[in-house]
This record gives sequence, structure tokens and C-alpha cells, in this order.
Amino acid sequence: MNATTFRPVDVLRQIESRFGAEAETVGATFEAFSSLGCEKGREGEPDALAKIVVQIIGDAPFTDADSALRLKFSAKVGKPVMIDITASSAPLSVDAETLSLIESFGGTFSQSNGLSGNTVKLSFPFADAELMQVELEETSQEETASLAGTRILIADDSPTNRLVLEEMLADTRAELVSVNDGKEALEAWQKSNFDLLLLDISMPVMDGVTAIREIRAGEVQQSRAVTPAIAVTANALVNQVADYLVAGFDTHLAKPFRRKDLMHAILTLLRPSVL
Repeated sequence: MNATTFRPVDVLRQIESRFGAEAETVGATFEAFSSLGCEKGREGEPDALAKIVVQIIGDAPFTDADSALRLKFSAKVGKPVMIDITASSAPLSVDAETLSLIESFGGTFSQSNGLSGNTVKLSFPFADAELMQVELEETSQEETASLAGTRILIADDSPTNRLVLEEMLADTRAELVSVNDGKEALEAWQKSNFDLLLLDISMPVMDGVTAIREIRAGEVQQSRAVTPAIAVTANALVNQVADYLVAGFDTHLAKPFRRKDLMHAILTLLRPSVL
């Protein structure tokens, strides 16, 4: 096999482009996340890597609107490229051909079942690209910005989504507080001060729109400073985003999103105090 320099995030986007439209057709949930390091170069075969993931997912991952597929790529410098694939309904399969491809790269896989569905974890020891090649893919100032001293409140009813956000922000040195729904977010805000709110929209008990309305009303009543807030949601049609802004959000992030999108949104709201 002929190795080439590639970025794991580009492989993720290639897979996303294939399955995103299929999910929209039936109203299913499809989320693709990349963590720090996926923008940097690796030595390997991106087409073969994409083929492995696609073969594991199969031809029909979305059976109805309740179906959900989540992909997470992680590629910290000096560490293997890690890929998590979770499907809520359609089974994930590692056949003989796929296993042979995985092993040809020195990769490993494990499979498990949990509350979120069937999960396959892949690990590939793709070497970091040579320094000169990596420099061609310079990381932006936003990607490497420190959020030290910043307190961020994350609210999402999905443990997987909370974990993904926490991993995306793990190297920023921000203090992260994660809760399960809008009611818990409101209670956390009432007890403490935060520099930024990352609130999912569709949550049980209290949704994100209700939570931000309550928080904005509380800020007025208590003469508290306005806390920047980002709506994190898969429901991002123009009219929906307009409703989020009217309710009190400052901006939104449409799922699935990349780490650089998250950092850009955060730093846009926090400047100039962070940079």
C-alpha cells in the first residue's frame, strides 16, 4: 500500500457527505465530530480508511426517523487515530474483508452494545506527517487559543454529545460544567457565574429555548451581566435559528460541526478577553 499525507478531518467530511443526505431524507439523526489534532497531517491511506468506516456502517444505517448514527474522530499528536461509530438501530458489522483492511494498517477494533446502540471503536497507528508537511496545514490562532480562566456551561441530554463537546474543549484549559437538560442548566446558572453557555435545543424537562428565556429574565431581575449563549442543535432552518435569536441566544452551531467551528463561535463571543 502507498501511504500519503492526509488529514483525518477530511476523511470524516467525506463520510459525512455520503450519509448526511440519507439521514435528512428520513428525518434521522446523523452527527459527525472531530477533536483536536484531526486537522493535522498523518501518513496513511485516506481512501482505505473511509472504505473501512463505510463498510462497517453498511448500506442502510437509517431505517426511520428514530435512527441515529454518530461518528467521532480523534487524532491527538503522537497518538493513534481513534474512530468511534455508534448506530442506534442498524447493526454495525466488521466482515472478513474489513477486518483484513484494518489489520493491514496495524489497526485494532472492538465492538460493544450500550444504551446509545451498537458501537465499534477503531484505532490506527498512522504516523504524524513530517514537520514540513504539517506546517503546510497550519493550525489557526483560533484552533490553539487558550480558554484558561473561562467557565463554560454545557447542557445536552445526550451523554455522547456532552462527551464530544468536553473532548473538543479538553485542551483549551476552560473549566467545563455539564448538565443533562435546560432545568439543570438554569439551576447551575442561578448558583454560579459562567462566561459562556452551550445549550442544546431539544431536551426533556426543559428545552434550550425555555432555559435561555429564563436565564435572560433572571439577568434583568438580578442585574447580572448577560452571559453569551450558543444554541447547539440539529434543527437549524432559517426560521428556527431566528426563533433562537429572539429567545436570547447570541448565535448557533448546527450539528454536526467541527472543532474549528465550535472554537470560532466561542471566540467570536468572548473576544477580546480571550485572545
